[in-house]
Amino acid sequence: MNILGIAFLSDASACVLRNGRLVAAVSEERLNRTKLWNGIPRQAIDIVLRIAGISLDEVDLIATHGAAPSEPDTTAFEEKERAILAADLQPDRRETQLAGLRSRHEHERAVLSTRTPRYLADIVALGRPVHTVPHHEAHAASAYYGSGWDECLVVTADGWGEDASSTFWVGHDGAMRRIGRSYSIDSLGYFYGSITKSLGFVPQRHEGKVLGLSASCEHPQSYSLVRSMVDYDPVVRRFVGRMERGLYLPRFENPALQQALKGYSREDVAAATQRTLEEVVCAGILDVDAPRSRIGLAGGIFNNVRLNQRIRELPGVEDVYVFPNMGDGGLSVGAAWLAHVHATSDRPDRPPHMYLGPDASESEIADALAASGLPHTHCPDINERVGSVLADNHVVARFGGAMEFGPRALGNRSILGPAVDPGINEWLNQRLHRSEFMPFAPATLADAANSCYIGLASGRMPAQYMTMTFSCTDLMRQEAPAAVHLDGTARPQIVSREDNPGFHRILERYRQLTGRSSVVNTSFNMHEEPIVCSIDDALRAFMASQLPYLAAGPFLVTGDRELLT
Repeated sequence: MNILGIAFLSDASACVLRNGRLVAAVSEERLNRTKLWNGIPRQAIDIVLRIAGISLDEVDLIATHGAAPSEPDTTAFEEKERAILAADLQPDRRETQLAGLRSRHEHERAVLSTRTPRYLADIVALGRPVHTVPHHEAHAASAYYGSGWDECLVVTADGWGEDASSTFWVGHDGAMRRIGRSYSIDSLGYFYGSITKSLGFVPQRHEGKVLGLSASCEHPQSYSLVRSMVDYDPVVRRFVGRMERGLYLPRFENPALQQALKGYSREDVAAATQRTLEEVVCAGILDVDAPRSRIGLAGGIFNNVRLNQRIRELPGVEDVYVFPNMGDGGLSVGAAWLAHVHATSDRPDRPPHMYLGPDASESEIADALAASGLPHTHCPDINERVGSVLADNHVVARFGGAMEFGPRALGNRSILGPAVDPGINEWLNQRLHRSEFMPFAPATLADAANSCYIGLASGRMPAQYMTMTFSCTDLMRQEAPAAVHLDGTARPQIVSREDNPGFHRILERYRQLTGRSSVVNTSFNMHEEPIVCSIDDALRAFMASQLPYLAAGPFLVTGDRELLT
């Protein structure tokens, strides 16, 4: 059976499932070059069908999300309105909060009654049978079936999706049962996005900057203020956002909240926000009346790698899995897996990797390089050569193999560099026009990982995909200080020969020459652009960044060969 999965929200994507095996998955943003694009991903649909070697006529079933009510649940909105009216607020602040609440209610009504039905009509117009599933069930399916476990607790959390902002599920014997739900308005994503916007960043895009800043303040003075904005309520067993305490919605300005936070540094507020998120989510997990030795996670909230570490470190937790494309881009896969289970009663196969996108042939790369005029050399031993260039203290952009699915570059669309000098972070940020507050992530050889990171046994799968931080050993701090954050953690990609033979050979050669098992790995893109997809994208980013080297297929392209030191 051929199933085409389609996701149409932020980071719209498409995938193909063939007889339960995920064979292709691509986000539309990589093709149209508009970051976090939403809509029907027509280019991605064409690409995944081509990768799978089938036509649309050969698709047996299209799977998508959007099995939504036509109207938002008014219960939560009325509850919030009563709380705002009862709170001791200045009249102007009360009106601001009420206006934000009502605007959000209207926005959700418009999405549920107009936008989602319009997208679903476009999908039906493709002419194949359509199976539609709820938003958070698709998230949950991506975590449960992606884990490969028979039994686990599944937690989803994001901005909002149809009738919820978070859910709890029990996965058992190939089926899932929902055991908890938080309203859309009680959103942990709203909470973090609100702070992101208050600090001058872009919500739903720059939350990682807040996470990075949080490590710069150990004892935040704003904690009590921030902590009052959101909580887990054990009586109703759901997350609760308190708009009357200052929580507002990322789409709207809120001068009152900005004024309340004005006396605190960005680092202080970021630290209070991160601590609050960790405490609230962990409280909810600990309160769940279900086994939690294994936990699967999906939804945009779990892009927060430090939160994922905290969950892994909870008492009784033996293993954690985070679906690698945890945000709404992963809904296409979750929906496809659910459709497969519905149609066949069989469990889908666990994907062994996330290299599910398009590749470029050697001739395509050669033609593009010839047209670019850039100096380049054909290297049959390109991976050995890249390892040697890294050992010579250079940075290399790598374009080769199938593109990764998800927000992390996993070696095939990556920029690699030595992790010896922390100055590489500033050096790269300047060339890529980025402003980051976390070090770039390390890629580490699998046979050395246990000597570099603490707690890998309960997070081996997240470490394969850079979806969780781990505390670093003294050896890691000494060998790769550029990849270790202020709090002593790193967000690694553990690289094995089975996962990515070419990337593994680069790291092996680097270790042969330097004795070090880790390099810096950051995504191959300029600031605010999607990760590169095609060879033309790679060449444009390479020239814009003025990096020293580009490994494109079997070719080594030379640019501005300035040493890091």
